[in-house]
Amino acid sequence: MEEVEVVVAHNERATLRVGDVFLKIDADQTRTDVEVEAMAMAPVPTPEVLWRKPPVLALAALPGTALGRLGEPSAASPAAWAAAGAAAAMLHDLASLTLGHPEHLGDVVAGYGTGVDLDVIRAWWSLRSLRAARWLIEHGFDPSSPGCEVDVLRSQL
Repeated sequence: MEEVEVVVAHNERATLRVGDVFLKIDADQTRTDVEVEAMAMAPVPTPEVLWRKPPVLALAALPGTALGRLGEPSAASPAAWAAAGAAAAMLHDLASLTLGHPEHLGDVVAGYGTGVDLDVIRAWWSLRSLRAARWLIEHGFDPSSPGCEVDVLRSQL
C-alpha cells in the first residue's frame, strides 16, 4: 500500500496524494469547476482529470521532476527553470513560480523573455508573504518553516 501524503489541508480544502493520484476534496464545487475549466484552457500540460464525484476531484500527477521544494535547494538546471519561464509566459505566473526559489528568477526570466520588471516581482513576493502569513497561522500552518513566507521576506532584506 502506498503512503497517503497530505499536501494541504485546511477548513476550505484538502489535497491528498496517493502515488500518482491527487485527491482534491472541496465542499465548494464552484471552486472545483473553475479549476477544471482553467486547466482545460491552459496552453501548458495540466493534470488529467481521472474522475469527479463531488466533493472529490481525482487528478493524475504530471510526469517529470519538480523544479524544487520549499526550504530545500533546487537541483533543477538553469535550462529547466528557463523552460518553466517560457511556459509561464503563456500563463503570465512569474512571481508565483519563483516565490520559493528566488535564486532562479533570472533563469525563469531568460525563458520568459523581455518586459519583466524584477522590482515588481520582488515586491509581489513580499506582499504575498505578508498577506499569506496570517492566513497560514489561522489555519494551523507555520509560515516560518524553511522556504516559506518568513524566509521569502528575509530574502528581500
